[in-house]
Amino acid sequence: MENYRVAFFDIDGTLADNQLPHHLSFAERGPDSAKRALRKLKANNIEPVIASGRHYQTLTGLAEILGVNSIISSNGNCVHYHGQMIHQNIIPPTMLKELVDHLHEQKIEFLIETSQTIYCFESNKYHGDHPADKTFLKTGEPLPENVLQLIVPWNEATDFKLGTDSPLIAEKVAPVAANIHLKTGTKAEGIHRICDEMAITAEQALAFGDEENDFTMFDAVGFPVAMGNASPALKEKAAYVTASVSDAGIWKACIELGLISE
Repeated sequence: MENYRVAFFDIDGTLADNQLPHHLSFAERGPDSAKRALRKLKANNIEPVIASGRHYQTLTGLAEILGVNSIISSNGNCVHYHGQMIHQNIIPPTMLKELVDHLHEQKIEFLIETSQTIYCFESNKYHGDHPADKTFLKTGEPLPENVLQLIVPWNEATDFKLGTDSPLIAEKVAPVAANIHLKTGTKAEGIHRICDEMAITAEQALAFGDEENDFTMFDAVGFPVAMGNASPALKEKAAYVTASVSDAGIWKACIELGLISE
């Protein structure tokens, strides 16, 4: 293999098995083989980095267990390198107000993310699938500042009616969830920020993923790896398709690609 220096890992469906009950933590849903693989990568001077659509505060516990020091969260709209936030992509307040009013008109409930907090309206029936504590808002209260994205429920019939000319995108991130954020916020942007901090090129990076919000990540790295349980479209973009998350896919890929040894 090339001189790879960093490997980016999605969580849901990649580091954590989405088929296991979601009341379990990410760490409990992650196979031990993946945890071993990340430790061995680090020992081989390939830095593992989490790259997730999830909120930063929901990822720090898993990162600590995995020995990961850098996190791309909120679909690249927030980037931490060795514990320091180096980038955040904020939805402008006027645009946020218009979006919130639009979702209320569409009768679509949502959660609001900043780098520190997930907010939820007290009236919400939708509370998402988020292990982080939430701060509750009353209807009519001012919206939070420095909002990165909204978390919304998703199914095949959902149309958020954002319009193709909108600067915002609704991005499916899990079987029943989507995130609405600025189109400029991508995992690829997070990857470039981390690579700049490491003074390496994106060609020296690998990425592991399974879902549609990993497309930009796959475009940004030298070697993209799709999980066996990945969407067919993502598999087409991959340089390599490994076994599923439940079948030690990350471990098998790292061994077969010569990144680590048994």
